[in-house]
Amino acid sequence: MNIPIRNTPNAYGLVAQLFHWAIVVGIALQYIWAWRADETDSIRLEYQLIVQHKSIGMTVLALAILRIGWRLFNRPPALPAGMKRWERLAATFTHWALYGVILMLPISGWIYSSAAGYGAEFYGLLDIPDLVGTSEALEDVFHEIHELLGIALLVLVGVHVAAALQHHFIKKDNVLKRMLPKWN
Repeated sequence: MNIPIRNTPNAYGLVAQLFHWAIVVGIALQYIWAWRADETDSIRLEYQLIVQHKSIGMTVLALAILRIGWRLFNRPPALPAGMKRWERLAATFTHWALYGVILMLPISGWIYSSAAGYGAEFYGLLDIPDLVGTSEALEDVFHEIHELLGIALLVLVGVHVAAALQHHFIKKDNVLKRMLPKWN
């Protein structure tokens, strides 16, 4: 495998790819853990899953911040020249909306958890300080915000994946391949 560390004009580099795919895995785990916590009849298992959900959420938040920082100082490859103006705008909007929701989702969960008085810990290694004091009203509001952001993320990911597949199978350009490792 021969992947440059930094982005090139034609492809994302190793660092951007690692951030991208680590965040994808983290987000997938978040939905699985949340679903399992909602479906279990065991209070002990539900608690363990929620604690893990919070840790994974904080990991995704940290990775997203690092990914955005990397992107600000390491330009992504240019979009294909043949893309229409509206497609470029849609791609740019969707990418930044994804970043925004990926940041807001764990922050909303952090506020929700803080307001509920449950706090958070990071993989049992350290306690994460509360962002707000205990408040039933904030708990209710941020529970709803967290769930709505979860739905928004699913929609945006669906649009993102559909666009990548459309580029690969219909337009037959290299947009999808730019984020995949090149194996020699």
